[in-house]
Amino acid sequence: MFYLSMFDSWNTLCAIALADGKIYVPKNMDNPMKTGLFKISVGKIRGQIRDYRGSIDGSTLGIHIVEFLDHYEVHVDRFDPYKKPIEHLLVDSPDTLLKVPFFLKMITKK
Repeated sequence: MFYLSMFDSWNTLCAIALADGKIYVPKNMDNPMKTGLFKISVGKIRGQIRDYRGSIDGSTLGIHIVEFLDHYEVHVDRFDPYKKPIEHLLVDSPDTLLKVPFFLKMITKK
């Protein structure tokens, strides 16, 4: 009998996401936090429960897992926000940069 540990399962899913770009994973998988590979993070608000991120050793790529009520979405960011935060904002999340002036105006408004 062949058995994949939870760690191996999430590693395999991340490898598939690296090859395919984005994958959807049913919620019958264990929570990715239990592997020790991922940290709770933030992401664009899309109705998710939470976001997780993991780094790829020796690479600037990052794994982003978005948890929804019924599934996980796994995709690869071209730049890991923990390693290359500016590049991540410019390439993977440019819409976030567009919102910065609006937020700055709100918090400095008297």
